[in-house]
Amino acid sequence: MSEQKSFDIDSRKLFNLGANLLIAGFMQQKPEEAKKLYKDLKQGKLVPSGHLTSEKTGLKLPIKLQLDRSEFRGQFNFPNFEAALKIMLQKFENEARRDPELKDLRTLTNQENGGILFNIPCGMQIGDDLNVLMMAAEPLDNSLVVKLMFMDPDQFQDKK
Repeated sequence: MSEQKSFDIDSRKLFNLGANLLIAGFMQQKPEEAKKLYKDLKQGKLVPSGHLTSEKTGLKLPIKLQLDRSEFRGQFNFPNFEAALKIMLQKFENEARRDPELKDLRTLTNQENGGILFNIPCGMQIGDDLNVLMMAAEPLDNSLVVKLMFMDPDQFQDKK
């Protein structure tokens, strides 16, 4: 983990990195490539997605993509995943338009591992099921993991 300390990445750069990774992996790919990536993520794989190079030290940090769908409700398939991803990317684009320098970017930090959760919940209704997709960036085994997580939607609903 000592190499990890050499990387000091600000949350705005992590946000842009994650969004660009998702755009490149799903929106700018041929449909069959996007579906292959989806299938790997659905199976719980950590998918290698490039490297980040430190400007100061030249160290390369592998970047991986991961999906946590343990809180997903309803049928989990590619069309539903793709729809949730498009909603997320649209919401990210709206955040960037509203605040081009991302000065008001809302994040939550995991004190245990230094990970950052971007506090931009992206809800999607499928039939009677509500699903909420969020993105995080976490260090793991000398790599950076961009994690897509379906969160428990009950925590986002108004309690009456």
